[in-house]
Amino acid sequence: MEAQDRDQRYVKSLEKTIQNNYHYLKESVKDFQEMCRVVSPEKHVPPGIVVDIREMYKEIRNRLTEVKAIESLLQGKYRQLYRRDSVRDKEIMEFGFVVKNCYSKFEY
Repeated sequence: MEAQDRDQRYVKSLEKTIQNNYHYLKESVKDFQEMCRVVSPEKHVPPGIVVDIREMYKEIRNRLTEVKAIESLLQGKYRQLYRRDSVRDKEIMEFGFVVKNCYSKFEY
């Protein structure tokens, strides 16, 4: 029984990590889109903004990777204890697309 309790607590903490990353991404992706919109070839853009965009992109990619890793662990080893949130999963996937598109335009 004790091992199952431990597993349930672990699954809860992993779900909390996903939830925290989700909230971070929800805010950051909006900010990231705004920052990328500011940058265009015709405008002079302060180098600081370019650095900020690259840093933010890296952080968002890290968070997305972490979420994916946690989800595969939960869906594999802890499948019986994990309840997926398909709406949240879909939004997280969309964040990935949005960020990739914005960053591509920014790099171009």
